Amino acid sequence: MTLTDLLNTLSPRQALAIAVGLSIVLYALAANLARLTAKPRAGRVGRFLAWTGKSWLPRAAGEVGRWLYYLGLPYATLMLGYNTPRALGVWNLDWLDPLVYAILLALGAIVVFIWVWRPYARTEHPHAVDESRWNWARHIIELIYQQAHWAFYRSGPILWLGDFYWGSFLGLGLVLLESWSNPQARASIHDTTRADAPLWSGSLAVASTIIFIFTQNFWYALAIHFLLDLGLRSVIGFPRIAPEDGTIPYLETSADLKE
Repeated sequence: MTLTDLLNTLSPRQALAIAVGLSIVLYALAANLARLTAKPRAGRVGRFLAWTGKSWLPRAAGEVGRWLYYLGLPYATLMLGYNTPRALGVWNLDWLDPLVYAILLALGAIVVFIWVWRPYARTEHPHAVDESRWNWARHIIELIYQQAHWAFYRSGPILWLGDFYWGSFLGLGLVLLESWSNPQARASIHDTTRADAPLWSGSLAVASTIIFIFTQNFWYALAIHFLLDLGLRSVIGFPRIAPEDGTIPYLETSADLKE
């Protein structure tokens, strides 16, 4: 039996479940492999790892792979008929009725984020630092990756359950499960001075889920995500390390719950 024959035997919802499960497995493998290869090594393996971190070719291949993972995979499920624009929240949307909800939720999220995170930033400073070294363009790209990834994981449960409310929360559970498969995230969450990164992204994931439940609009969730992540860091008091030499660094894992 060929792969095409196998896919033809599956219903769209079954195929989408396989795609979501494959996405989680790929992330877990990549995160654990990155952890294993992070330590300096001697010999040919060490030289190869050093080359992959410095040469433009493997870095470019890695960026293409990440684009395919975060955007290409959801798009493929949509084009193959396994997913729907409505479940993803990207098309055939009601813009006016949910606008009031979006504005109120954005204001509420701003208040809650400042109330929760500003004391943390003051207490743990200077450890609670944005060390990504992203410039603004790269930061925006990573946030798009992040929001698209969460939308993909929401869309499956929404279609399986036929319910935007419980489907969105089940999708949030998949996001948190995937994040827990990352050994770096698990290590950071147990260290108060380094727990800000996974907890910050977790907070954004919860906020995005609630916003999507009320608006069922990916673009509103993305806009408020930009507002919270790009607009509040300086207000909260998270220092930010500027990119070195104006370059955009290569990050192996970042767009989901950042380590």
